[in-house]
Amino acid sequence: MLLRQGLAHHFPDIPISLLPRGFDKLGDIALLTLPKDILPFAERIGEIILGYFPHLHVVALRVGEYTGLYRLPKIRVIAGESRLTTVHRENGINLYLNLEKAYFSTRLAQERMRVAKAVRPHERVCVLCSGLGPFPLNIASHSKAQEVIGIEVNPWAHALALQNRLANRKAGGVRFFAGQAAAILPLLRTTFDRIVLMLPTGSAELVPWVLPYIRAGGTIHYYAMQEGGKDDISAHNTLAALCLARGYRLLSSRTVLCGHCGPKRYRVCIDAIIDHI
Repeated sequence: MLLRQGLAHHFPDIPISLLPRGFDKLGDIALLTLPKDILPFAERIGEIILGYFPHLHVVALRVGEYTGLYRLPKIRVIAGESRLTTVHRENGINLYLNLEKAYFSTRLAQERMRVAKAVRPHERVCVLCSGLGPFPLNIASHSKAQEVIGIEVNPWAHALALQNRLANRKAGGVRFFAGQAAAILPLLRTTFDRIVLMLPTGSAELVPWVLPYIRAGGTIHYYAMQEGGKDDISAHNTLAALCLARGYRLLSSRTVLCGHCGPKRYRVCIDAIIDHI
């Protein structure tokens, strides 16, 4: 059904443009964003959604931006069971989620599969800011990588990643480490064919730490927020400058749009092949 049209029958005095078109479905949780003008009706909207979608058991509302070191969201339950934990299925894998404790976006499912399909047989892959494990587990499940490493500083997300590894035993060859990349990478005593920098608002800070651990001709997937529209090249230029400053260069690169986050604001991934100068 069309959610906005359905809600319009219950709220005839509210301009239809203010009513939500849809929501993010995470397991049995519906996650909503509402304009401030209709926040007083949030609980009623949540109850209506539960009535329309009986397979859902929780409706939650974003009440703030993702903030802090761990990018934890501000979310509250507005209808249904009083919990923000669930099991979500993505690309054939099961993911235990806690929306309060660990960042997760269902909208990146296609992007995670894209990267997984790019991995060639026998590659060693490292994912920084791996969260509760969706990128490493997708890569392990849908490629023939020799090894997949996830590094995450958020202890709650790391605990969920370990739980998710146990829940997806077919995704072999995955190891998760808790801590800062700068501390963990030297302990691994290896280089990687592919490194994923999955932190759109902070990947630039990690680039200097990862360059010594990418093999010559290896690939970095560098995520960033692009503020100038589809044709903006600032993210590419930032990555190229960071590499150049440390004696590396981009042999080739391409920019992939993987999320529209606001007017002229996009989440992008720079797929860059890296080599020494």
